[in-house]
Amino acid sequence: MRFDLLDGVRGHLLFMMMLAHLGAQPGMGYLYDVHHVRIIQLLSAEFLVILSGLLVGILYVIKFQERRKLARFLNQRIRKIYVYYLISAGPFLMFLVLEGGGLGQFAFGVGEVLLIQNGGAYSDILPIYVYCFALLFVLSFGLAYLPQITLLIPSALIYVASLFNYDGGVFGWGGKFLVFDIAAWQFLFFLSYLAGLYFREIVDWVNDLSETAFVALLVICAGFALGQRWAFWYPALGEMPDGVPGNWFRMHLHPVHILRTFAVAAFVTVVMIRAVPLTAWLTKVFRWYFSLPLLRYCGIWAIQMFVIHVYVIALFAYLLPQWGATARFGWAVAFQAGYMLIPYFIHYGVVRRRQVLAARSAS
Repeated sequence: MRFDLLDGVRGHLLFMMMLAHLGAQPGMGYLYDVHHVRIIQLLSAEFLVILSGLLVGILYVIKFQERRKLARFLNQRIRKIYVYYLISAGPFLMFLVLEGGGLGQFAFGVGEVLLIQNGGAYSDILPIYVYCFALLFVLSFGLAYLPQITLLIPSALIYVASLFNYDGGVFGWGGKFLVFDIAAWQFLFFLSYLAGLYFREIVDWVNDLSETAFVALLVICAGFALGQRWAFWYPALGEMPDGVPGNWFRMHLHPVHILRTFAVAAFVTVVMIRAVPLTAWLTKVFRWYFSLPLLRYCGIWAIQMFVIHVYVIALFAYLLPQWGATARFGWAVAFQAGYMLIPYFIHYGVVRRRQVLAARSAS
């Protein structure tokens, strides 16, 4: 079951993630000037996790409607994403070989990868998905006795406990390479999952507003979405240890960062749900942009495109020291453009294969 606009949003976020990770390389920070981070001061992973939780909630309402089907779906997703996570660790293992690591070091590296203790740089989103889906899978067995809203209780308790811990991974487990505090980020997933469960009620409520009330809601959401970019008030919870990175509030998903993220998500959601004469132009622009095949194809093959991006970034980082400033810019543009063309080739290959199989079946 596909949701074209959401596929387009996911595709946009993946293209921007690629651009951000190119910009994170030494001397390439100016690439952020053409990234949406300049407008909203937020990157992409937050919104990818929101999309993931939202879609699972929507699918539960539309397709699953019982915990066993949900558990079966989550089990399939966990296995699929874990396999792609293992594939994403390829550059890490290749660098072990290139750096002269022996067979024993390579075997130890493989073991670390299998236990999600080490792996590909910039591949944190896949372990985040694995953990979120696994936690929802476990908690889903309680749905035979408890309402969906109760899922938020254990999720919130884990989140609150994580706020006093500044390790990456899950309370430090996996923190050898996971810079994100996954124990905190699962809360973002569960909040979005509950929003997906009530998506019909949300859409109906927005559509039932009077035109004046809707415009007022849109203006308020726009104000929060734009205003949050200056909301950098992040009081530390507990004692912050030495060596915590400067963007700790994002990595550990500070409550203010959650509010900032949902402020932007709410604005985009309200814009795309409904159009009135005064705001129709804005809705038309958003829907047109997120309907672009360029974005939708990337969103459809999101996991595969994410793994490809890990390899592309690893190659770029490996070759970067050999280039001067001008060459670095030219190659960055080429890498970004090439990455954005890949979904077209995937789509063409899949369509072509289906045509061949249909022709064979017909004959």
